[in-house]
Amino acid sequence: MKLSVLLQGIAPVEECDDVEVAGIATDSRKVKKGDLFVCMNGVHGDGHEYADDAVNAGAVAILCEKELEYPKVPAVKVADARRAYALVSARFFGNPASGMKIITVTGTNGKSTTAYITAKLLEAGGHKVGLIGTMYYEYGGKKLPSTLTTPDPYELHKLFADMKAAGTEYVVMEFSAHAIYLEKLAGVCSDICIFTNLSQDHLDYFGDMKKYKAAKKSCFTAEYTRCALVNVDDACGREILSECRVPSVSYGLENPADSFAIDIEDSARGCSFVANIMDDILSIDCRLYGRFNVYNTLAACTAARMAGVGLEEISSCLYDLDPPSGRFNVIESGGVKYVVDFAHTPDGLYNLLKEGRKMCKRSLISVFGCGGDRDVSKRPIMGRIAGEMSDTVIITSDNPRTESRQSIADDIMSGIRDRKKVFVELDRSRAIALAVRLAQSGDVVLIAGKGSEDYIDENNVKTPYSDSVQLGKALGR
Repeated sequence: MKLSVLLQGIAPVEECDDVEVAGIATDSRKVKKGDLFVCMNGVHGDGHEYADDAVNAGAVAILCEKELEYPKVPAVKVADARRAYALVSARFFGNPASGMKIITVTGTNGKSTTAYITAKLLEAGGHKVGLIGTMYYEYGGKKLPSTLTTPDPYELHKLFADMKAAGTEYVVMEFSAHAIYLEKLAGVCSDICIFTNLSQDHLDYFGDMKKYKAAKKSCFTAEYTRCALVNVDDACGREILSECRVPSVSYGLENPADSFAIDIEDSARGCSFVANIMDDILSIDCRLYGRFNVYNTLAACTAARMAGVGLEEISSCLYDLDPPSGRFNVIESGGVKYVVDFAHTPDGLYNLLKEGRKMCKRSLISVFGCGGDRDVSKRPIMGRIAGEMSDTVIITSDNPRTESRQSIADDIMSGIRDRKKVFVELDRSRAIALAVRLAQSGDVVLIAGKGSEDYIDENNVKTPYSDSVQLGKALGR
């Protein structure tokens, strides 16, 4: 695509020599011949400092925020390189998102499960669906490993283009607060944007809850969505409903809402309830445990009804639907129930322990850690929650990254008062094996933090690892 066409309406190109652009890159080490190189500030430094490297690698033009001294190729200056990057990526692939229906899901917890259920309900309604999320990317019979919850713009729009070429009608995608803040979705307007909840997370990046909340709320505008579907039981959700200027639909259990549930009952296979989905009544019996999954299911059912999926298709699909991988997966062995879950925030751990206690006939054993190079303030909070709600706590590692396992465990321990019931086993596989040895019939063991993740990230190396696999090995022994 010609540079002038690619940048039309996005950046001034009148005075630049027109060149043919074959691709777009933001990392000088990944530049290919014919690429447009976008200079951005990031974790690896100021992209402007690598402009010459990019040109030497084959870049034919540069998009930048600062004046470059003696550029060897056309250099176009913009006010916001991140936003421009998203817009030019969309144009490079022919704005593929505009040819499909887009349903986005944001919030601290529940994004993956809500997106997963929504996608399955749409498929049950006869639609061809693409899914983009933390667990994987899926469309047209293909399942691809997920690199980021929300891919960077060039990869995102390439994925959109591939989905569209495969005949995809609906795309259901999670997006994080980072994606909103970094303008990854600039130029993409969803048909429905689902808000699940807001609780403490990512304060290492945003600094405080005010900025984190502002990032979440910023996507509920006409630029980013045509309709807001919001959890009215969440305080931030109520703010979104009162402030947003797009059509909105609410769901909840405790406050008046367009979609709600009554007669919620736990069962051996999950839970059941009667749902009122915008005045349509249906009975739901599903293999998803916990009150938090009632919220996720309500949101998905409402989105599916808004897309025209019938009540019978919804009810039938939910009855047979397997839980998403690593999200409250229950394995029973020797009278003990083991739960593998992704809970990695204070609120997520609290809800997991609360539901685990309901299933428990004897003792509740929790196994968890906290990620390194992330929000330090949540570690003692999660320690306190685990200490107060568990009979036995096993503190272990969880993606320590560049921090020491012991220092992270010490931070968690600082929040626990009764340390007599605490074990520290920094090898995660051994921690799970310890929980299996301690557990007796009637106990519940909660293994939290990684869910379906298939690696441990330590010292910039990702080593293959799975909680479910390690649990299976421990039970086998």
